[in-house]
Amino acid sequence: MNLQHLIGTFLKVALGFAAINIGVSVFGQEVYQLKAAGLSQASIAIRHQEGLVIRDQTGQESYYRRETRLDTNDGLWLGYYSRDVQQAVLWPTVNAGPMQIGTLDRNQQWQFRSSRMSIQPQPGNAIANTFLKPSNAFPVYPRDVDGFLPGSATIPANRQSPLPTDMNQAPIPIHLGWGDMNRRRYLSRVPGGGLSLMPQSSLGSQSWYIVPLPNGLARVQYVDNGTVLALGCQNHSSPLDLYALADRADQLWRISPCPGNVGSYALESLQFPGQALTFQQNRLALAPIAYSPYQQWWPTTPIVPAVQPLYRSVSQNVIPNPPLAPANVTLRNTHNETLIVLVSDIRNGGTSQKLRIPRGASEQVIMDRDSGATIIETFEVRSSYGDWDRREFRTPVPPAPIYDISVYEEFLQSIAIDATGTSPNPIEDINYQPRSIGLVLVPPGAALPDQVTLDPYRMAEAANNAGAVRRLTPQDYDQKQPASDPLRDILREFQGRRAAF
Repeated sequence: MNLQHLIGTFLKVALGFAAINIGVSVFGQEVYQLKAAGLSQASIAIRHQEGLVIRDQTGQESYYRRETRLDTNDGLWLGYYSRDVQQAVLWPTVNAGPMQIGTLDRNQQWQFRSSRMSIQPQPGNAIANTFLKPSNAFPVYPRDVDGFLPGSATIPANRQSPLPTDMNQAPIPIHLGWGDMNRRRYLSRVPGGGLSLMPQSSLGSQSWYIVPLPNGLARVQYVDNGTVLALGCQNHSSPLDLYALADRADQLWRISPCPGNVGSYALESLQFPGQALTFQQNRLALAPIAYSPYQQWWPTTPIVPAVQPLYRSVSQNVIPNPPLAPANVTLRNTHNETLIVLVSDIRNGGTSQKLRIPRGASEQVIMDRDSGATIIETFEVRSSYGDWDRREFRTPVPPAPIYDISVYEEFLQSIAIDATGTSPNPIEDINYQPRSIGLVLVPPGAALPDQVTLDPYRMAEAANNAGAVRRLTPQDYDQKQPASDPLRDILREFQGRRAAF
């Protein structure tokens, strides 16, 4: 066998492997299925160097032209835009999971939401009639004439993770980076055992698999000499390490975007709610979730294609525990300043109820409580002999936190006083501003009593994570102070006395 034949054989194998991993590649185009629960027939997505075509179940085609201005800085999302349908699409570079669909709001800013449809490989025997039209099917829009791509290309930080969320998906190979772009290191298996962070390489010691599970959970797996291991933490004080697959909650994680840092994700332990995977002081550990730089992980596609994982899911079911009635929660302000409290529902993308609580006052909130569940998971692992060994896990799932509370205090930022004595109002302006105190998780399940009073200020102060709060918008904060504000009353009294002279 000559060298030319060897190269040709290698290329055939490599191209065949690429078709398995990224979808069916046909003459420069990639073909995928778009599936959603409740739809009997999948849509088709066809990517080409000029753009993206989405063909729905009726055969209707929508053309999106490639638009690099919409790409995210982390390289995890590629942008496409269609003037015909007046929307943009963000396509995940891992070629799996949901797309992001963008529309313009009243301020001509892009607002993105996760698509219900999940990207999946197109079977090799179903590529008929999926060829693209010529590249001129993607019209070039005159940017300076009809306002092509109006608005900002900034992508909200609360968009959903590009990591797999469809529990029927195959595990997806990734590298997990940590640190800023210039000094990024990657989660690695150290020779001889243990975990650390190392510069990026093509070695298998950095090849991880994210395995999606029900209820928004995932397992972080690793293959070591034909053995499938999972990232876990046997107890709160033990180091993070890889352990044999087991029906243990410490091997399950919630993966969520880090607020304010597009492309980074926090890995929260299911066994220890509110504790996130952290690299600090040269070691991996769990620490209270604060979305700090020490807890921000950046998933990327491996430098070289990873081998197919020795694991495949057969079925997954969730058996919920008996439900708990909602709790009646009183939020009492014991601080000497007015508080702004955002009670955010984690289930609904962090949608928040805003409360303004003067000092000494209270507000009542009805909060749902999760009761936990059991995940029944059937999967198969390939043995050293090439056979598939079927196993079943029954993993108890502890109650999940449903709410977090962001706490701000109102503080007096500035007072404008007329020093000339000519103004009828000696105190011309009083400016109050919110200042963040911290974010806390509301205790999950039965740890939150039926009737309870919480002190949000003391809890947030003890959390010591002011940077982790959910952000206020200008619409969230009204600087007009009520007539009962004590400081304003004193200033008004001073103003009245001065006017009397």
